[in-house]
Amino acid sequence: MKKRVWCLLICCLFLLPLGAEAVDLVSLEINEEIVPGPRVTTLTVTGTLSNGIKQQVKEGLVWETSDPKIAQVEYGRLYFSGVGGAVTISVSKGQVSGQQTVLVKPWPETMVIENRLVYSEKPYRLLVKGRFSDGERRYFGPEEKVLWSSSNPWVAWVNQQGIVTFTGEPGEVTIRAVCGSLSDYWRTTVSEGEVPTAWRTGIEIKETEITYRAKPQQLTLLTLYSDGSKEEVEAEIADWSSSNPEVVKVNSLGVISFSGEPGVAVIKAVVGGFTTERIVKVERFLKEISLNQSLRYVPEWDGVPLSLSVTAIYNDGVELIQNTDLVWETNNEAVAGIDEKGVLTFTGQPGKVAIRVSGRGEEGKIVEDVCEVEVPDIEKAEPRRLYIEHNPLILSEPFAPRVFCIDDQGKRREVTEQVEWRSLNPEVASIYQNKIYFSPNPGQINIMASYQGLTDTLSGYNSPLGSKHLCQIRIREHYLPFSFQPVKLTAWGLYSDGSAGELNGQLRWSSSNPLVAAINQAGEVNFNGRIGKTVITVQGYGWRDFLEIEVLPEDLQPQVEKLIIEGSLTQGYNQLAVIAFFNDGTSKEVTQEAVWNTSNQNKAIVTEEGTVMFLGKFAPVVITANYGGKSAKISWP
Repeated sequence: MKKRVWCLLICCLFLLPLGAEAVDLVSLEINEEIVPGPRVTTLTVTGTLSNGIKQQVKEGLVWETSDPKIAQVEYGRLYFSGVGGAVTISVSKGQVSGQQTVLVKPWPETMVIENRLVYSEKPYRLLVKGRFSDGERRYFGPEEKVLWSSSNPWVAWVNQQGIVTFTGEPGEVTIRAVCGSLSDYWRTTVSEGEVPTAWRTGIEIKETEITYRAKPQQLTLLTLYSDGSKEEVEAEIADWSSSNPEVVKVNSLGVISFSGEPGVAVIKAVVGGFTTERIVKVERFLKEISLNQSLRYVPEWDGVPLSLSVTAIYNDGVELIQNTDLVWETNNEAVAGIDEKGVLTFTGQPGKVAIRVSGRGEEGKIVEDVCEVEVPDIEKAEPRRLYIEHNPLILSEPFAPRVFCIDDQGKRREVTEQVEWRSLNPEVASIYQNKIYFSPNPGQINIMASYQGLTDTLSGYNSPLGSKHLCQIRIREHYLPFSFQPVKLTAWGLYSDGSAGELNGQLRWSSSNPLVAAINQAGEVNFNGRIGKTVITVQGYGWRDFLEIEVLPEDLQPQVEKLIIEGSLTQGYNQLAVIAFFNDGTSKEVTQEAVWNTSNQNKAIVTEEGTVMFLGKFAPVVITANYGGKSAKISWP
């Protein structure tokens, strides 16, 4: 039994040190904020232990000063000699220490108002001089923060710069200066004989209207007298203030400075019992504008209106995307013109053009941005064929048709706004401002569109009443470009009640030149890879229609059918790629050959190689790539 007890005691002795964790002092901190002065300061110290507990440390401390000529410390009692300079007070215990550095400025020990207080019709400054803790005698400055007061402002007023202004009223007055525990004063009496016949009745700021300026402005202070006269006096005799320093500040000399922020402020001047004010209003104005679009020219822009915009930064820090309330202009309308809303249109003519946008900035100055674009002298595509979409017409409600032009390079573009319209049967249907209107009269609809010598006719049949019967056969496809793949044509029947539908039976298809393009009785066209012309004919039900096809040498070259941009838009560096798909079934990457543009180069830039980088935070942007007459885009968000 005794043997077991001894074993248990021995185990406890070995385990006790493992359970008791040692606690060390890791840092020291002087608690008080040291303020230099003539009084002795008692310092205390807080220590932080390794377990996170903080406690006051009193014993075993060693105090030191970096410059005994400025300050001395003994047992935590700090004495300043009065000499100026920087000094560091340190405390340590073992290997742990803490410190605090303070800049000592000599403090005044005596003060005297140097000049006597006597009556004067003009304001004058009282000067304070004294002996400082470093033994020197000198004048007090703004850093001593002398407080001035008058016992009778109706006789004499003193501002916080020590400038005394006598009002012209008789009586006794005391002017006092106070600095901490020190003070001095002068007392004087103004007799009736010293008072002028005209006395002060008020003050006034001479500038009746204060407007924004980038540079500081000196305000002028006037004293008003009982005889109606005015006298210009030094602005520094007044106490100046601004009700809204974020808009405009005013210093002790009456000099105002604008921050550039819009808003309203009241500038006030006080002398004795007199006060004057001026209201200052700062309006909003442009500080900077920058064109958003990158405008790397592509031929697809010719004749197509492009809406431009700017990023506008105002004096209140607001940033807006806008295109109105600005002046838009170009220096070469033969190359490109622009309207008052920033809609730019390239004419297709080669040359250089500068697009300029401007607005009103501070003090009426003009803020502007200019972008130069060069349109190269390239061979222009010639219009080959015009066709109207949704032809034949099967509607009876007012309708706005769209018109497209096919050029000799096989490219299609909309020219609805540029065509001229003419109704061949105005008693049945007419067109006004690019919209077709139907009359109650039945009959054939024929409306012709003309563009650069090309024409196409929109046909249909208007029959509000009566039986339904077939009035016309049309090949629904108005234009058939060369294709490496078979193309199916559709025969479209137009009926007397205005309806239309596909025809399948009792039709016969033929080609005038099968060597160029052959067609089977299912209406399927197969191109044979030869240049030339052919006419496709469909006939049936007593009606027929024709479609002319022409294959040029350039048609046999692979044409771009679509573009796809690969990649994504994220913060930082984004390398995009663009893939072109051709009508012969092939594809290739054209990242280097494509023309890249950004909708807002102030938020995201894109290089000529398709590298996109956001400038700061994410912002809405569209990145486009153009190649081979086609375009693709990627946007955020």
